[in-house]
Amino acid sequence: MVAEVFAELAVGEHSMKRLATTVFALLATLWLTSSSAYAGPQWCEEDPEFLVNGAIVDVTTTFAGSYASTVSGSVNFNVQVPSNALAVALKLPGTIPVTATISRTLPAYYGLLSVPVVVTVSMNASTSFTTTTRITGLGGGILNSAYGTSTTPQKLKFYMYGL
Repeated sequence: MVAEVFAELAVGEHSMKRLATTVFALLATLWLTSSSAYAGPQWCEEDPEFLVNGAIVDVTTTFAGSYASTVSGSVNFNVQVPSNALAVALKLPGTIPVTATISRTLPAYYGLLSVPVVVTVSMNASTSFTTTTRITGLGGGILNSAYGTSTTPQKLKFYMYGL
């Protein structure tokens, strides 16, 4: 019986050595095959959605995340639509605070497929940096890659499908 206990201990000791060797080999392999990851620059994305005469308008404004601290207050989106248009802000997500206003200041429109819309994007920033705004809607891309700066309001005019 004593011989059996010593035999089990010897097997257990052998198993522990094999386990330690395996763990060491795994850690060495992971360390040797690891590489540095480069994530690139971080971006701020302000992405409000509006409903204009039954069609969704998605306005996306982006800029380098390193400038977020230079923006005081919020990024403001003003959507101008015809005086008889139905328009509401659906959601206002963003990296920093976002505000939206709907202005019914354009002439009344009675057509169907070419509703005029003007979007103005503005912010109060202590330094000037480049912003990029893209607008998508019912028909896909409406306005792609319009460039502006943080210190000058960006005014974007386009026509969209509407009901």
